[in-house]
Amino acid sequence: MTPRDVRRGPARRAGTGRPRIRSVLGIPLPMMILALIIAALLGVQLTTALEKSTTSASHMTGASVDSGSGTGKNSAGLTVVTEASLGTEVQRLVDTGTIQPMTSFDAAQCQQEQGITESILIMEEVSWGGEDTTGWLIVHGPVDRETLRANGGIISATVVLPTCGTGAHDEDPGQDRLWAGHVMIGSL
Repeated sequence: MTPRDVRRGPARRAGTGRPRIRSVLGIPLPMMILALIIAALLGVQLTTALEKSTTSASHMTGASVDSGSGTGKNSAGLTVVTEASLGTEVQRLVDTGTIQPMTSFDAAQCQQEQGITESILIMEEVSWGGEDTTGWLIVHGPVDRETLRANGGIISATVVLPTCGTGAHDEDPGQDRLWAGHVMIGSL
């Protein structure tokens, strides 16, 4: 017997014993393979869930008028908005943070006439619907624009005629309203 045989012990010499399972960093190889397969399956499942959750909120159809001034704009350069494209336009306004100057529109008076108690976040002069009616899209809500951009959520939107706030329809301020409702906004 050599000194090496003495160190290995009697079981080695007799050839008896269990087959030895290979290990990686102390973890048995079958367990390592199983963990990798589970991780891959979870990754595929999470990817699918993320894809569905981000695309389902943005499946909004849009209507636009093509003209010389560009897609989605009318001949006067105003964005064409319909009920179908309103959510997309509000999302674009929230994302870009664009604020248009109010030339001849009294937003504070209009807000009061329409009974809007929330703060106005964004406004844009638009062309409403197929009739090409000039109006103002007012986005308002209980949160500030940065919180809305970061977290998303449901926000109020009102489309009014430019005569809103002038007292032209004192008897029925609802005549100045073209559309009012809520829009779902996603976060960045």
